[in-house]
Amino acid sequence: MRSGANAEAHRPAFRQALASHGVGTAEMAAIRAFTRVVSPADFARGFAACLAQIAHGSVPAGGGEQAQARFCSELATCTAWTEPEPWFTRVHASWVGCVDAGAEAGFALDACAALVKSAARYLAGNGTASYRLEMDILFAIDAFAWCVASLLSQELLSRRTGGTARGDIDVLTGLPNRHALERLLGQWLSGAEERARVGLVILSMEWGVAVRHLPAVERDRLRLLVTRHLGDALRGGDVLCVTGDHEWTLLLPGLRSAAQLRLAANKLIMACDVLLEGELGERSGRLQAGGAVGPEQGRDAVSLEVAARTALLIARERELDYEDYREELADVVDEAIDFERELLNALHLQELQFYLQPQVRLSDGRCVAVELLLRWQRHDGEWVAPPRIVDGAQRIGVLPRLSNWLIMHGAKVAATLEQAGVDVKVNLNVTASDLIDDELPVMVAQALETWRVAPARYGLEITESALVSDQQRAARLIAELRQLGCPVALDDFGTGFSSLAYLRNLPVTELKIDQMFVRQLGQSRADQAIVEAVMRLADGFGLQVVAEGVEDEGARALLAEAGCDLIQGHLEARAMPLDDFIAWWRAREAGQREPA
Repeated sequence: MRSGANAEAHRPAFRQALASHGVGTAEMAAIRAFTRVVSPADFARGFAACLAQIAHGSVPAGGGEQAQARFCSELATCTAWTEPEPWFTRVHASWVGCVDAGAEAGFALDACAALVKSAARYLAGNGTASYRLEMDILFAIDAFAWCVASLLSQELLSRRTGGTARGDIDVLTGLPNRHALERLLGQWLSGAEERARVGLVILSMEWGVAVRHLPAVERDRLRLLVTRHLGDALRGGDVLCVTGDHEWTLLLPGLRSAAQLRLAANKLIMACDVLLEGELGERSGRLQAGGAVGPEQGRDAVSLEVAARTALLIARERELDYEDYREELADVVDEAIDFERELLNALHLQELQFYLQPQVRLSDGRCVAVELLLRWQRHDGEWVAPPRIVDGAQRIGVLPRLSNWLIMHGAKVAATLEQAGVDVKVNLNVTASDLIDDELPVMVAQALETWRVAPARYGLEITESALVSDQQRAARLIAELRQLGCPVALDDFGTGFSSLAYLRNLPVTELKIDQMFVRQLGQSRADQAIVEAVMRLADGFGLQVVAEGVEDEGARALLAEAGCDLIQGHLEARAMPLDDFIAWWRAREAGQREPA
């Protein structure tokens, strides 16, 4: 009675599972085409031959051979696949008999793999079908068989835990989920000892943009495909769990040495690499992992998982495929956590500030503009570089908040300078994320209105690297900023590969020669040639030129001779707080007005 009841319960689940595995109307039509032309006897013989190769004749003890034979007979009845619910009811019932006789989940996986392999062999020998139809049929049968394997694996886990494990199964893959992981890990750690430790590896897939933009059903199909390849690379006795969206956790009971952990992780990573280079060659992605060993690196499930996740985090930061947990890694992660917490608090308390670096006009020596440089001093006295601030804000999800503060506070600085009688243009660097945010011109316009700043006094600086992700959108946003009346400068000019194209396509008003071409200007003929070429380009496009990193009189003289408009660097002044800059500017202006 129990078998029949469970099978009935699986009828709607099977139909739903088929849909989630991508077996829809078109796929079932392909399967029907196959069942109309295949000889059931030929297919059964081919299936048996493929299964013998895959399963190596593995038969459970205690009458399991007869149960397996019944199961395989039902499974290979391909002419019944077009009535999936009744067929699966029979398959499920025969699988229950196999489980009762001691079958492992691996046999169901092997049998379903044999279905696909025998179908592929049959199609390869059928000269009447077109190549396209053959592939459609094979893909449909592959998804169909994987769905069956998933549900049968769920049944085995459910029965072995007294039927209470429904909440322990990942519905899509049929593998144990994180609830099962916590339970198994807790059980194994409680009995772990020096000679039989427990290994834990967390594997995380980071997909490229092409995959991240796929619909959910296609992402699920990728997850199923990766899961299958990872499962094929497991050693006997290890358990693969699904613990997140494109995240898997490998449990290794009875671990003899930490070296086994690294070997197992690398084997799974290599299996994924083969998949990405072969079948998924058009999809970009990378599998990275971190591992830990219990009980020495964690005596309970929570602490061991924290250790493995710490190692995974370090692997990501250091661009490694895999990292083992070590105690010193915890200090690195703790520092990162403290940094993020302190940065969030600094944003809340308005502890970030701008330093102003003067830009001096070469023709008369007057300071007519400033660049706003982001500064943050932590409570321990450490000054944090702007790129680290931006990266940290992006990690903790507050980059839009930081960008809004930068734009609004930059306008406030411009208003303060104007009220103090300091006649300079303020230039603000915008982030790469800002240049793909359609709200950027709106935020700038709001800041100008809020602080009553004329657009001509508020310039934006963009870097070539910030244009890479979406040049068309960036060009549109720059055009909208120009319509507001804001000057736009192309920063770090010459360090990228598309400088000339940017000049042709972007409505910028100013070029900034990167300091790498300026610092050794007096000693490098190549740098002098680059500066002269930039000046000729700027003149042709009607652009103003600013040279960064000017630190000696020789560089100043060469830039003046080349026709450069403005310079900034330590030769004129270092970046300074707002009040200090106002005092510096007034003193410089007074000196400019004094008679020679």
